[in-house]
Amino acid sequence: MKSCLGILLAFSLFITVIGGGALLWYLSSTVEFSRRDKVPTHAVPKAAVKARPGVQ
Repeated sequence: MKSCLGILLAFSLFITVIGGGALLWYLSSTVEFSRRDKVPTHAVPKAAVKARPGVQ
């Protein structure tokens, strides 16, 4: 009985370690990071905007 429980415990520990490693590998290969810039990329710099004559 003790050897059966030991084998079951060792097998479940092995599955947990391998499964945890596989889960970490899967999550690290499928994650997407995005950076939040202080200046939005769609903003136009003021130097690029040309003023029309007579319009303020």
